[in-house]
Amino acid sequence: MPDTYGNNTMMTTRPANNFIGSRAMPELVYNAPETMQDLMDLISTHGPFAKIVAGCTDFIPSIRTGRWRFDPGLNLIDISKIKALNRIENKEDILKIGAGVTLTQILTSPVVRASCPVLTQAVEQMASLQVRNTATMGGNLCMASPAADTAPPLLVSDAWVLIQDAQGSTSVPVVDFFTGPGQSILTPGQVLTHICIPKIKAKESAGFRKIGTRTAVIISIVSAAVKIRMDGDLCETARIAFGSVAPTPVRVAAAEQFLAGKPLEKRVIEKCAGMAADEISPITDLRASAVYRKDVAETLVKRCIMDCLEALT
Repeated sequence: MPDTYGNNTMMTTRPANNFIGSRAMPELVYNAPETMQDLMDLISTHGPFAKIVAGCTDFIPSIRTGRWRFDPGLNLIDISKIKALNRIENKEDILKIGAGVTLTQILTSPVVRASCPVLTQAVEQMASLQVRNTATMGGNLCMASPAADTAPPLLVSDAWVLIQDAQGSTSVPVVDFFTGPGQSILTPGQVLTHICIPKIKAKESAGFRKIGTRTAVIISIVSAAVKIRMDGDLCETARIAFGSVAPTPVRVAAAEQFLAGKPLEKRVIEKCAGMAADEISPITDLRASAVYRKDVAETLVKRCIMDCLEALT
């Protein structure tokens, strides 16, 4: 689950011989900047010897299990006290969500539910209450998991992120943000600060569905999001995205283009769903086979399109 990414309080963790879980925590220097300027000063000072976090819902488990290892003296930079990153801003045409906004804030926000309901649908099915209270939007993206459940809704919404470094702020489409499993375009000295999402408009609808090994608190075996814009009885444009079927969350361009200009009849929907499944190359792992994932992906696309049509009637 999510979360990595001044009054500079310093502390160290327990000595290395005190184990938490299966691994010891390294000695850490804890920094809690309260402004963006403080944050950038810390990044400039500590550079690659720093780890940016917010909710730590991935950081601590990753160290305890040995997936991540750091040398003693790591500078941990906690952005959770930066007010500018903890807000949901309701702009004229977009939602601007700070990287430190928690999943619970997303879930309980009437503005997000009205302006990007597909994101609310995804967050409703993520993690546990306790994790959602701490995990953040920025962390879920920066972990760059192929199974990140916020990614497909953002992909179909044509969202973009703002990335800050010493030179200023840069806008990057979410579709270009992920580069591989656990990898993104972020480089040392950069921090993701905001997620910007175009608001849903009239004659548009979007839906999200996922399948896991159980109904709650589980990583997706497959997740899917669909967004359509109708022009009368015809689909004007479509966006279709998946999680857990490729090294990164992905959109399926051929299936999207197939829907454009067509009535969303049963045969069209089935053809589109089959094309979407043909565009992905999932792996077989402990949670599911590649064949099963492709079959589920096809089914989820059908159901998401039907959900969209139902919402528009």
